[in-house]
Amino acid sequence: MKHLLAILTILLLPLVPQAQHDTLRLRTTPLLGSAMLSSATLVSLRPELHGYEQALHRDLGLASLQRMHFDNVLQFVPLAAPMALNIIGLESEHSLGQIALLSATASLIGLAAVESAKFLYHVERPDGSALTSFPSGHTFMAFAGADILRREYGRRYPWLPYVGYGVAALVGAMRVYNSRHWPSDVLAGAGVALLSVSFTYWLYNK
Repeated sequence: MKHLLAILTILLLPLVPQAQHDTLRLRTTPLLGSAMLSSATLVSLRPELHGYEQALHRDLGLASLQRMHFDNVLQFVPLAAPMALNIIGLESEHSLGQIALLSATASLIGLAAVESAKFLYHVERPDGSALTSFPSGHTFMAFAGADILRREYGRRYPWLPYVGYGVAALVGAMRVYNSRHWPSDVLAGAGVALLSVSFTYWLYNK
């Protein structure tokens, strides 16, 4: 459990400032997403850097830990939350139909990027099960939902984005804990999420 908490803390810290819902943060979101994705790509594709991830995985003994699979369901919670909160009456920036459209568009754009990268780079998963490790699709889905939650409710309910990003970071940590992804895969998934959501909202509001 201490390994899971350490991974969660490392993943969550860079994203805490994103919970601030103001114009400056919204404008810097694509820059943060780009930085996360580019740095994760560098780590994943450079053998000497990826070796540090592999060494960390061995040192922490993650391969021998008991697996927990609730991340397979938890990944969808942040994405469903904005629509669910709208249905129960919390005021959002857009209507329910608009949120659904924005969520679907961001998901399609991001998943296309994620699957293309998996096909292109062929990074082996920590458990050796497949060559589809980079980037993490679970983490993408969770962080896309968290960023939509921030954009829709952060101004009126400032505490909600912290919950969304916390859940997303937990999903990312679980992917590492379960030996399904390297930390760089998770970082890349979060970066793709921020970029795809930013592009979708820019396109919608253009």
